[in-house]
Amino acid sequence: MLRDRIVVILILIPIGVGLLLAGGVWYAGCVALLLCMAAWEYARLFSKPEVHIPPGIVAVGVAALIILRWAYGFDHMGIALTGIIFLSMVWFLIRYERGNEKKAASAMGITIGGTLYLGWFSAYFISLRQLPYGLWWTMACLAAVGLTDSMAFLVGRRWGKHPLTRHISPHKTWEGFFGGWVGAALGGWAIGWIFQIAASSASGITPLRGLVLGFMIGLLSPLGDLTISLMKREAAQKDSGDFFPGHGGILDRIDSWIIMAVVGYYVVNSLIPILHW
Repeated sequence: MLRDRIVVILILIPIGVGLLLAGGVWYAGCVALLLCMAAWEYARLFSKPEVHIPPGIVAVGVAALIILRWAYGFDHMGIALTGIIFLSMVWFLIRYERGNEKKAASAMGITIGGTLYLGWFSAYFISLRQLPYGLWWTMACLAAVGLTDSMAFLVGRRWGKHPLTRHISPHKTWEGFFGGWVGAALGGWAIGWIFQIAASSASGITPLRGLVLGFMIGLLSPLGDLTISLMKREAAQKDSGDFFPGHGGILDRIDSWIIMAVVGYYVVNSLIPILHW
């Protein structure tokens, strides 16, 4: 198990860094492909004999939101969201009318909700990368979320006693949460100091801004982990899939990253400028 985890990490890190450095269509295409596969896992996770979630609709909707964000920014996102909702409505109305879907309303809600969650939030991977000096900011965000997960695991394993959530993810503790939060904030400060030298002062990256970035990611990124855990609890599944040996499915790996992209974008693009730090 541990060996499988290490092998997967050693393979994925250079691929991820290479695509991040390349940017452009290669980066956007990889994000879209990864999230389409995650959408397929999501549909399979919630599909039951009485509730069918069409993976094609979820995957196409997710890919459309990501590609449109890459091509046009936030322009045309409204019509894309409207089209996704209309398509889902028509699909499930027809299925119910034909007697193919007994719980069409529930399935429609799950389909629309998953498409918006995975597509809208994950599109911020593109928006974050497209910011001025977005390469450095994206790497800083990824490092911060990695520190959050690692420190939460280490501190929780050593000192964790008080459950963070008793029913959703009982092995997570408040001690681990605060350990990850502090680790991300301090790590963000260190990353900001290093990247300020590597990216030059014109990038706007400073130790204080890195600390703010790490602080916010450490505070909010666990929501992604808990949200996917909630989905798996309802579906009575331990993992979202088995795509990564020793790691579970794609959703299991990117749960915190999805929130990280949103938080990172708004911290860098909105919060830091307001604070004038």
